[in-house]
Amino acid sequence: MRRKINFEFVLMILIAIVIFIIGASLIARNSLNNLTELNLNHYQDMLEIEANQNSDYQSIIDKYESLNQYLRISFIDENGVVLADSLATNLDNHINRPEIQNIGEVSIRYSDTLKIDMMYLANQLDNGDYLRLAIPSASILQFLNDFIGLAIVVGIIIIVLSIMLTSVLIKQSLKPLKDILLILEDINEGQYREILPLEKYDEINGFIQEINKISASISNNISSLKSEKSKTDFLLEHMNQGLCVLNKQKQIILLNHHLKELYNFNINLNMHKDYRFLFRDELVQKAIEKAFENKEDSQIITQIKDAFYNVSISYRKTHWTNESSVIIIYNDVSNMKEIEILKRDFFVNASHELKSPLTSIIGSADLILQDMIKDEATQKDLIERIHNEAVRMNLLVMDMLMLSEVENKLTQDKMSTIDLDKLVDDVLTNLSYDIDKQNIEIHRNIQVKTYQMNEEDLFQLIKNLVENAVKYNKDNGHVWIDIFEENDYINILIKDDGIGIAKEEQTRIFERFYRVDKARSKMIGGTGLGLSIVKHILINYHGHYQIKSQVSQGTSINIQLPLIKK
Repeated sequence: MRRKINFEFVLMILIAIVIFIIGASLIARNSLNNLTELNLNHYQDMLEIEANQNSDYQSIIDKYESLNQYLRISFIDENGVVLADSLATNLDNHINRPEIQNIGEVSIRYSDTLKIDMMYLANQLDNGDYLRLAIPSASILQFLNDFIGLAIVVGIIIIVLSIMLTSVLIKQSLKPLKDILLILEDINEGQYREILPLEKYDEINGFIQEINKISASISNNISSLKSEKSKTDFLLEHMNQGLCVLNKQKQIILLNHHLKELYNFNINLNMHKDYRFLFRDELVQKAIEKAFENKEDSQIITQIKDAFYNVSISYRKTHWTNESSVIIIYNDVSNMKEIEILKRDFFVNASHELKSPLTSIIGSADLILQDMIKDEATQKDLIERIHNEAVRMNLLVMDMLMLSEVENKLTQDKMSTIDLDKLVDDVLTNLSYDIDKQNIEIHRNIQVKTYQMNEEDLFQLIKNLVENAVKYNKDNGHVWIDIFEENDYINILIKDDGIGIAKEEQTRIFERFYRVDKARSKMIGGTGLGLSIVKHILINYHGHYQIKSQVSQGTSINIQLPLIKK
């Protein structure tokens, strides 16, 4: 812009100077012609007086010999014969010369004698002869050339000075615009600064005011867009779902952090490339192709390492660039899959656990109903078997109900202060048959007197742990019950010197229906849900457990429940 203004300004000055030189030259030439004509008339009057008084024309020419370079004097008779000439001899007849034909009028013509352009003026003397004076045009042109040369030099000086002055003025004039440009660049980066009015440039101030308004609006819009983009980026990067968008060329145009990490995808190298650079699963590829071909949505389940994902593939007619696209969303359904597996296993195990006693009950009942057993002792044995299996079923159902309650946190509302000594007494009383049967020696050390929680939950927790310590013990074994405070927790330590648990099975003993020794469990009549109930009670009360066990040496389970600060 600056160069353009400089060029246009200099061009304008150059044109003005050229016009000025041409006009001045024409005016100067005209003025010089008039001055020369005036001089001719002056010399004509002066010499005409002398010639009328003195007919010796040669003497007059000799008198003005000093003017030969400037003035040509000619005397011509009435027939056109040249009587005397200051610059030539033996001249042709001049009767037809324009100046002789037009007495008293100035004429400019080429001189055949002197071979130059001259200005002529002739008058008739009293004796009938002609006095002709001529001045070379070269004398006029020399002055005119000098004038034009001087004008050109002055013009060049004016142009140079104009360029320098114009550069300074343009620089000063454009400075506000440069400042405006810098401020607009800041606005483009989201940094708004108001442009202050200029004292010397009232014409620009209105423009500045409008720019300030537009800039403020643009800055606000940019800030809003950046804020929205930051929110969107934050959500995309921190959402626990995988998100990918493909354009109509099936290229990746958007990919969030979750999906990038899931596939260990190099986004810098593979962005805007075919989706197969990311999705290698054939099932996913087929679903994507189907979405593009049929323009319809679909859902599939895929497995990546040990996790399961529900993949939602949706076709969209337009996205932010007004083109068709396919949106792919990955939802981690591993927990749901795990729950589904657990439910399936639970129903299978529950059905199996109920089927065995039911089969025994039905079989025994059929034998009695069909009067196939006559022996009273055998009938009594069958009735006892029916009773035992019914009790076993009842225990299983009660444990299932209890497990359902603790899983759904239905017991936590009934909080109370529990006497731990009394609670342990109740547990031992409840298990006294099994304790006496195996002649188990109980060692108890209750250092904490009370604790606040749901009494039934705490009873079930201690009862299931002590029951396992008794049932999976050896005859004449020992069980230790220690309750103490440590590090803001109440610790319930149940230890035995029984059969122990193998290391590889220690992580599974809290699963539903899992038994370490299935044959022994069937013989002693456990339901397989006791430790599952313990685990969910601990979850509800933010507790922890630690297990230490060695085969044939016994098991130690330490339960930690947080102390309630008063």
